[in-house]
Amino acid sequence: MTVILYHLAQTVDILRDLFFVILMVRIIASYVPPRADGIWSFVTTISYRFTEPVLAPIRRRIPLVGMMDLSPLIALFLVDIAGYVLVRLIMGLATL
Repeated sequence: MTVILYHLAQTVDILRDLFFVILMVRIIASYVPPRADGIWSFVTTISYRFTEPVLAPIRRRIPLVGMMDLSPLIALFLVDIAGYVLVRLIMGLATL
């Protein structure tokens, strides 16, 4: 049981890191002019599809600050905290 919980905690940690990378790609893509062809279009589309379900509720609750959308920053903070807490809870269960 301990090994399973340890691997579950590692999986949660990897998913948190993967979300961070995908969200950073989205942030960078927002500064690059869109193109209709090529791999960059595919990568941008994938990053938007994975991050929009997390960013949309935050964007509805937090207004724009000037011209800046702070929802990616808030999402990074919330996902990092939630992932950290979840990993610690799983590891705590593994030591019982």
